Amino acid sequence: MTVPTEYLRQLASTPDLRFVAGGAGPAIRALVGRVALISQPEPLAELDPTALEAVAATRLVDTLSEEALNDLDAGLPPVEAIVGLGGGMAMDAAKYVAWQRGLPLLLLPSIVSVDACVTNTIAVRTGGGIEYRGFVVADAIVVDTDLVRRAPARLNRAGVGDLLSIHTALWDWQGGAAVGRSTYRPELAARSAAVLDRVDDIAAEIGDVSPLAVEAIVRAYAEVNAVCLEAGHSQPEEGSEHYLGYRLEALTGRSFIHGELIGLGTVTMAVAQAHDPERPVRILERCRVAWRPDELGIEPTVLEQALAGLGTFVREQRLPYSVIDQADLAAQADGIVAAVLELAGDAT
Repeated sequence: MTVPTEYLRQLASTPDLRFVAGGAGPAIRALVGRVALISQPEPLAELDPTALEAVAATRLVDTLSEEALNDLDAGLPPVEAIVGLGGGMAMDAAKYVAWQRGLPLLLLPSIVSVDACVTNTIAVRTGGGIEYRGFVVADAIVVDTDLVRRAPARLNRAGVGDLLSIHTALWDWQGGAAVGRSTYRPELAARSAAVLDRVDDIAAEIGDVSPLAVEAIVRAYAEVNAVCLEAGHSQPEEGSEHYLGYRLEALTGRSFIHGELIGLGTVTMAVAQAHDPERPVRILERCRVAWRPDELGIEPTVLEQALAGLGTFVREQRLPYSVIDQADLAAQADGIVAAVLELAGDAT
């Protein structure tokens, strides 16, 4: 991965965020020179057709494999700016081409289910896994709240998952410091925790997918990204709940709505940590995010199997210290799952 300069880190920590209802088309039309638009079918169909008059080349993406990204870059004609319009896949593909070519980048997220519009690396799929490449700072991130709110509400609500994970991630980070496996910075942890508190405060708005909620989610993503940049790692918002999600994906061979999977992971690992699992349940319920195993099509026995093999998985993947390293999850798996199912039932 490219190591960013301090100047780039500072730029990345203070992204140019613009929230404008109906702003996607005007943002594209305002660009000067030849522009390449990288998108996906659904958001492209929602775009004002007149905006395409300013576009020299349009490409649709359906994978972030290394081969496909290289083909995308090689197949584009010479242009002077890159525009990404869509979800996380379009954001990362546009970031990849802008990074490879050293071009200005405009990002237009059409959904707030993931944080790819404000993060700076590209999640390239290679060798059956994910490798984060490059370091890209968008010149502007224009959030068209009208466009975002036309996306399925379930997907936008799921964006809270990568913020809810702060609940368990901070516990893991502090636990690692207690055994000399990480360097815990209380001031950064406090900033991350404050983001989760703000999410808790507006959970009902998130459930309604209101314009306020759309803006709040993106700003929360940006704040967490800034904290992680200062920390030099993702532990302020990523811990055992994400590791369980990765394990479930590998075990089932399925793709899930990321935020929903992380919601289940947060509740499950909060049970393992004995760390107020009722709080993430309350937030998920008020945000109207699907998180229960049956809602995600995950059998209790599969969740138990994922927990039982989680210790081996994190060691093989060399993931940072978490509750997984200190608890005997193989012995506790059935009890943890029983507690999760009880919480799921109580919340209905």
